[in-house]
Amino acid sequence: MSNEFDAKALRERAKQIAEQRRAERRARKRKCVLCGAEESDKVPLGPHPDGIGPSCKDEIGCQQRRAAAGR
Repeated sequence: MSNEFDAKALRERAKQIAEQRRAERRARKRKCVLCGAEESDKVPLGPHPDGIGPSCKDEIGCQQRRAAAGR
């Protein structure tokens, strides 16, 4: 009987950990794969044309941020 309680407790704990990880993933800000800027109202992200991940919708602003970071 104690094995059943232990197994049930372990399953419940695993569910809590999984839910916590899902919540963290949803709350995490996306970043541009090219310049590293976090997604915001000023910097909206969209899909990269080559499919490598999210990138800035404003290409000129992205290039300026990359140039500033390269200094």
